[in-house]
Amino acid sequence: MSIFGFGPTRKGPRGEVLPEQNEGQPDSHRPSGLCPRCGKQSSFQVIGSLPLTFDYETAIANRDGTYEHDSNERVSVLICRHCKHGVAVVEERYTAEEPSRLRRGGGLISFRGFHWWPLPDTQLSSDIPTEIASAFAEAVTALAANCPRAAGVMARRTLEAITVDKGETQGVLADRLKTLATKGVLQPTLSDWAKEVRLVGNVGAHFDPMKQISKEDAQQLISFIRELMRYLYELPADLARRRGPQP
Repeated sequence: MSIFGFGPTRKGPRGEVLPEQNEGQPDSHRPSGLCPRCGKQSSFQVIGSLPLTFDYETAIANRDGTYEHDSNERVSVLICRHCKHGVAVVEERYTAEEPSRLRRGGGLISFRGFHWWPLPDTQLSSDIPTEIASAFAEAVTALAANCPRAAGVMARRTLEAITVDKGETQGVLADRLKTLATKGVLQPTLSDWAKEVRLVGNVGAHFDPMKQISKEDAQQLISFIRELMRYLYELPADLARRRGPQP
């Protein structure tokens, strides 16, 4: 499955094709998925689209004798049926199942999203402390702007803010993480990933021409920290709300 959540066609028990589902962010091709605003799995109403760039190598003849060019990219507006707010999606034209810029010719044309506004994971739950959420949102924004080094630095800053919130305010970040692991706040796998965030963040903060942070590196760190925040803040808060006031 791709980063956008596109999977193979699903079929029912009688061989019928079931509606396509999107486990990532929505677009006009598959208007369902995680809402960048409310973070909930939802379906969306497509309001409309406007072209951004055009294919000037070909033209389509209209019935009135005029010609128009295909658009290669466009922006679509979708309304989340859960939070009732809008999401803007920048989309790229696809021919069949391949990007049109890679393959010309016939085939079913559709548009697939590659950039969303608001940025996914910048509208965080109020269960996450403000300073932590702010640092994380900056990491996501830097990655969306294709600045992986800055994203790595802000991912490290987010992790440092988490250690402070959990009571570890003294010493270097490596020592704080060890203490949290010893206390059981960080499970072994989480602790190992936290070390990766620290190391990659250090690479982003200090100049070394032999060491670089790729966009994939930064994306993995951000994905880990998002799950870490769910584990440390959102899941305990959800459980407390489910149980209700304790006698």
